[in-house]
Amino acid sequence: MARRIEDDLKCPACLEIFNDPVVLPCSHSFCRVCVQHWWEQKEDQTCPVCRTKCSLINVPSNLVLKNVCENLSQASVELNHMCSLHEEKLKLFCLDHQELVCLICRDAELHAGHKFRPVDEAVKGRKEKLQEALLDAKQRLNDYNEVKDNCKDQAAYIKVQRKQVESKIQKDFKWLHRFLQDDKVARLFAVMEDEQKKTRMMKEKIEALDRDLAALSDVITITEEELTSDPVSFMKNFHTAMTRIQELPDKPEQLPGALLDEAKHVGNLKINVCERMKKEFSYSPVILDPNTADPELRLSEELTSLSCREGQERPKNPERLDCNVVLGSALASGTHTWDVEVGDNTDWGVGMAWGDPCLPDTMLQWSIAFRDEKYRKFADPLGSWNPPVKLQRIQIYVDSNERSVLFSESLTNTQLCKKNPPAWPHLSGNMKLFPYFWTYDEIPLQIIPLARRVTTQSQR
Repeated sequence: MARRIEDDLKCPACLEIFNDPVVLPCSHSFCRVCVQHWWEQKEDQTCPVCRTKCSLINVPSNLVLKNVCENLSQASVELNHMCSLHEEKLKLFCLDHQELVCLICRDAELHAGHKFRPVDEAVKGRKEKLQEALLDAKQRLNDYNEVKDNCKDQAAYIKVQRKQVESKIQKDFKWLHRFLQDDKVARLFAVMEDEQKKTRMMKEKIEALDRDLAALSDVITITEEELTSDPVSFMKNFHTAMTRIQELPDKPEQLPGALLDEAKHVGNLKINVCERMKKEFSYSPVILDPNTADPELRLSEELTSLSCREGQERPKNPERLDCNVVLGSALASGTHTWDVEVGDNTDWGVGMAWGDPCLPDTMLQWSIAFRDEKYRKFADPLGSWNPPVKLQRIQIYVDSNERSVLFSESLTNTQLCKKNPPAWPHLSGNMKLFPYFWTYDEIPLQIIPLARRVTTQSQR
């Protein structure tokens, strides 16, 4: 098989037509980039073919080979612009077959009745389409870079979250350990006191018994001596002896309640500790979700209050909301009640939202709000509303079975308004209900805690 001239113009390293060819002292030629890459990889400046050492710092270009390669490339381009059937220049574009053709092809039977456009005109329209597609591709590239940057921010923030959560857990368990340690010491001290009291009682009882035993022993000894005395002495001392022995103390009784009350000290110990512990903490019916909070908001460590003060660094995760909004944890089916202390806050909104948390812009909400010294309710951001009382503590009652949301003023026990939203969601998949809050005020909105109830039943 005849060797083509193109084969002699290919770099031995990359097997492509020479690009900026250089010639080594051993007369072998390579692309400049290929030989540089070879030397960097091998850390040895030798010829890739014959391994001859090359001491040149700047390897000269092979100008003859470069010119031949450029001429060959140009010839290939010109050949590519020719019709393979008629060896004529491709000057037209067939709209029906969507292909380049020459003038002879236009008149051929294969293209009879077809529509044609000059190549330059066809190129213009397609360049415009390609430019539009390129703009979309660049926008997509920007989108990818933005998502990648957000992912990096979230990866870094995860470590911050871990430290925050660990700190909170450590703090809470330190409190629990201290509480349990104090309670243990108090209970052990109570056992010791009980033991000392009962031991003292038994000691006093034993001492009293010892005294009675000594007296009884003396009576018995004297009486036995009377029985062995002569008849005259016996008769003279009989009444005295009988009186002495008849005045003996009654039969001693066992001391009741002498032992430790084990049932009192260890019975239902764990639940009794919980009963005491419940007075030391409260339960929040709603926990704020920091992953939904606008970065302008500051949430309390317990995630039960929010304020627009010294915002916290947060990444742009999909669930993140704006407009100083934060959601509570998702609500299950059934009824839910929570109270929010608004106090002197002058820019707030509380209520219920629903939708897909990963699509926060599509979520709907029913709430009451106070802004610009006007109260507003439900989905009327511009209208005003006059509640019957000044709002200090708002109670929100959600009944997913009845599909209703009810607002009341807790401190005055005044019902404010009730709504049955027509677009009540079907809770499935990502469609969920959430407690809804926002504020632009530094004064916190506080979720009111509930006393945690632990019911115990005494056993007889």
